Amino acid sequence: MRSLGIDIGGTSVKLALLEGNRISTNRSTEYSGPSADALIKVIAAALPDRSETVEAVGLCVPGRLDPSRSHVVQSINLPGIENLPLSELVARAVGRPCTPVIASDAYAAAHDYWASHRPFGRLMAISIGTGVGASVLDEGRPLLVSGETPGHFGQFDVTLDSDAAPRTLESYIGANRLQAEYGPGIAGAIAGFDKRSDPLRALARAIRIAHAIYRPDTVALLGYIGMQFESCRVELDAVTRFDLTSVAKPDWKLAFGSTPFHAAIGAARLAADRTITREAGARKRA
Repeated sequence: MRSLGIDIGGTSVKLALLEGNRISTNRSTEYSGPSADALIKVIAAALPDRSETVEAVGLCVPGRLDPSRSHVVQSINLPGIENLPLSELVARAVGRPCTPVIASDAYAAAHDYWASHRPFGRLMAISIGTGVGASVLDEGRPLLVSGETPGHFGQFDVTLDSDAAPRTLESYIGANRLQAEYGPGIAGAIAGFDKRSDPLRALARAIRIAHAIYRPDTVALLGYIGMQFESCRVELDAVTRFDLTSVAKPDWKLAFGSTPFHAAIGAARLAADRTITREAGARKRA
């Protein structure tokens, strides 16, 4: 099975080609609010070698999907893709008809982290990039609370005492907010965070809330921004654990992603799994 994962982000596209145990990845050039035609050209130019022979395609796309999950009805960061059939977007990019398996980037990233690291018990994977998303998996199976997600983690109200108006987690640690506050050197800024830094305090508060709601065994921070917090792991862990709710698992672990391509690889894995399951069902019916 050769499957392709396409993770369309706010500023670039990440791609992964899965061939058995072999994984090839690539990242597109950066863009800002491209049209659908421009985005398709960006994806086509970044496709890994041998992508023209893929048997399955998984797609992560930003924005709100219609009930049939066939197109995006609203995308704040990529309005150019609104109302474009996603099967057409993928077909034009790879050069042949294709019906992609659609998954949120948070779920796809969590799926790959679970598949590659096999953490014990309940995993809460928090993906932090332009936005903030989360997925909760029980031994690899997704926990569904709101529609097809465990809820919108980035919209948690984590207002700190220094702010007068309510603020969400995304408003503290989303990539755009961090870049506006710290400039292009986000990684260096995060490395210097301590227990007094507002972004770290906001993230710790959100994780603390998550422990009260989901009781995870492992909290994994994924995505480019999420992975940068490993540089201040000790501070983040200490602030999160201080007087933490007694319902939290006493032996829970704080972990971090191992690649910025978790979502793209996860999308490829999900597409391969779906295709294998469908083909097996067809053979059984025959």
